[in-house]
Amino acid sequence: MATTVKCPHCGNKFSPEVTLEHDIRVQLESEFATKLEEKSIAFEERERLLDQREEKQEIEMRRRLLEREKSMRDDADRKAKEKAQLDVQEKQLELDRERERIGILYKKHLNEGIEKARSEERMRLAEVQKKLDDQGRLINEMKRKAEQGSMQAQGEVQELALEDHLRQAFGRDVVEEVAKGKRGGDCIHYVKDAYNNVCGKILYESKRTKSFSNEWTSKLKDDMRLTQADIGVIVTEALPSDMTHFGIRDGVWICTFAEFKALAALFRESLCRVGEVRIAQENKGDKMLSLYNYLTSVEFKQKIEGIVESFQQMQDDLNKEKAQAHARWARREKQILQVIENTAALYGDVRGIAGNAVKEIEALEADDATMRLV
Repeated sequence: MATTVKCPHCGNKFSPEVTLEHDIRVQLESEFATKLEEKSIAFEERERLLDQREEKQEIEMRRRLLEREKSMRDDADRKAKEKAQLDVQEKQLELDRERERIGILYKKHLNEGIEKARSEERMRLAEVQKKLDDQGRLINEMKRKAEQGSMQAQGEVQELALEDHLRQAFGRDVVEEVAKGKRGGDCIHYVKDAYNNVCGKILYESKRTKSFSNEWTSKLKDDMRLTQADIGVIVTEALPSDMTHFGIRDGVWICTFAEFKALAALFRESLCRVGEVRIAQENKGDKMLSLYNYLTSVEFKQKIEGIVESFQQMQDDLNKEKAQAHARWARREKQILQVIENTAALYGDVRGIAGNAVKEIEALEADDATMRLV
């Protein structure tokens, strides 16, 4: 049975067990609430710590993920760069190979073009040479026929040139042509002094043949005696085989037409001096004989040779200078032609490779481009 107790204050009866139970329950509830609150605070603190830990872990995970992504991006960038470098190297190698191939192809085309141009040039030169040879043979044949058919006419031309020179060079003198068929050479030069006195005679014989005949000297000496000429001169295109320039043989002077002009002046001057001596020493046969001997002497010959050799040397120097100038002009012209031909060949090769990418050069397009540029 439960024990009841009456409250001295209010008189109410209550069971001490119930009261004790109530107090115990209140106390327990209070303790439980306190512990619950403490546990709740601890739980919250733990939850907070757990949240912070999870947050840190999440942050660390994110950081790691970012680092991994960055590392992956860096690897990808590095691989992309390496791949790009490899692609560039491959492109460069391919470009170098293509350049080498184009260079080889260009050189091949260039060599083929040059060889073709050379072949064509050789063909053209062969054609030109053949034409020149044909023309040369034709000219030689015509010259041979002309020489055979007009030797007399050629001799007459030289005679006329000889007489013309004497008349123009010595206007005071008299130049007399010897009639055809009449003995006495081709023309007689009457040398006159300032007083119109005849100082002497020079008998000229003109020859224009391929070879010299020794009979001419004896014939001219006979003509000299016939005409009473003081000096006899054979102007010939062909000198004796043992003579390289003018000279005297058997008392007759022999020279070429080029040497005749200088010798004519020397002979005339000598006869003028002889004439002066003849007039001053008239009737003095010994003096005249001495002068004649002097005119036909080796000393006189050597002096005239010295004068004419100087004249000939001057003429040779002038001819050499002319020949050198012509050679320089010909060499420069050939070099210019080679430059133009090589330029045209190079242009053709480039046009053949590049096509219409290279603009046309009108001066190099025509077949006769080389001639037009010249």
